[in-house]
Amino acid sequence: MAGSGVRVLAQGGQPVPPAAMQRLARAVSLGPGGVGDEQRYVTNRDRFAETATPWVKLWADWPRLQPDASRPPDFSALDADVSAARSDGLKVMITAWRFAPWANGGGRAGASGQDATFEVPDDLSPSSAWGRWIDALIGRYAGKADAIEIVNEPNLQLSPQTRMVTAIAQMMETAAAVAARRAGAPLLAGPATADVDGGSPQRTSFDVFARELLAELSRRGFDPGARFAWSHHNYGDVENDLAGDQSSVARVRAMLTGRWRGSPDILVTESGARLDKVAERFGLRDATAIKLKQAELIESSLRRLAFGPEGAGVALLCHYLFITDPNYDSGLCDLDGSPRPAYYAWSQLPTLA
Repeated sequence: MAGSGVRVLAQGGQPVPPAAMQRLARAVSLGPGGVGDEQRYVTNRDRFAETATPWVKLWADWPRLQPDASRPPDFSALDADVSAARSDGLKVMITAWRFAPWANGGGRAGASGQDATFEVPDDLSPSSAWGRWIDALIGRYAGKADAIEIVNEPNLQLSPQTRMVTAIAQMMETAAAVAARRAGAPLLAGPATADVDGGSPQRTSFDVFARELLAELSRRGFDPGARFAWSHHNYGDVENDLAGDQSSVARVRAMLTGRWRGSPDILVTESGARLDKVAERFGLRDATAIKLKQAELIESSLRRLAFGPEGAGVALLCHYLFITDPNYDSGLCDLDGSPRPAYYAWSQLPTLA
């Protein structure tokens, strides 16, 4: 695939000097779902090699791995992907996703028309079901995974939003306490905020959420230490080609300054440009033009984080998906696995540690 010779480079088509990208590592997140094995690492390992992508993000979907409280989680598929990625020399991040319904009151959320797996349990202490789940993840992948992200998009995916800040602060405390007991525990990451603006009963603007979470953590006297990194998603920055202080990444970094005592690095653990958003933003209708614009935006974002002021303190940029999702069309490849122009733009950036 990479041997096709296709070159899609923005800003005059000039390649990125390797030294300029030394502070920014690249990752691709595989999806938590997908058809068959299309989102497994073993299915995508050639794509990681061809694009010289040194990090992979995998998912630990609690209700799928442990649907029954009486049985331990089934980590067999995740074990295989972690082992294969490590044998290929990749660094591995695992994102803990959703909640087992048996741990959060079962059908309570489902009865109100919401998915019960996104309902946050009342008890998030180290001795709770969630605490034991995170302990199982940290213990199993200590020395095997490089990072564990403890939650995903709490300000958008999870409910109820009215108590979400308190819940995420408790989750961060619990994860840090559990990791402190485990030798070789991976780096922890959170809160993985969705970069949404505006508020409603179902969502909280990322800047409001981050500000309130930082205040709650300060009130609790939480000290994350050097092994807990702040994570954030930045689709809007890419899709709207936002630069400088306008970007959500720069706004988050400004909020963290002097208030977050964890790792100084920001991990952008989901990024990308959805084709429908690109078409709408730039008034495009031709399918080829939309995909070319997607490639340009992705590379432009990478360049800004490598060269621009908003990249200061950003250690990792993780693109969401090789094989795309029809419901979230940000992938570097089409549904049949065919590379899009963005695949080649991504692959021409240098290998990063």
